[in-house]
Amino acid sequence: MGLGGPVWHASAAASQGWPIGRETLRRFALEALEGVGDANLGEWEEWTGYAFHVRRRLSAAEQERVGDVIDIRGTPEARRRLQRVWQYASRSPQGLRVLLEETTGVSA
Repeated sequence: MGLGGPVWHASAAASQGWPIGRETLRRFALEALEGVGDANLGEWEEWTGYAFHVRRRLSAAEQERVGDVIDIRGTPEARRRLQRVWQYASRSPQGLRVLLEETTGVSA
């Protein structure tokens, strides 16, 4: 995506049968990032039509702790993280679409 460094990333998607609108999903994603990062250094919002994504630049202190950004897609670390969120994302078609996008970098 070319954001120029590491970011916090939160996504919110409605479960099938739950008619939750864009603004509510936006609020959920922003609430998930409450207390982390520094929006003054950069914050990006994206609506895909079924999920709302918020990416926020890490604060200077957070960046110092985590070090350089690396792409973990396709690595054992990515598979471990996928296993941790699978139970939640697999509850809805939208969740699976978001998971596919985040693990492969390809929109469904």
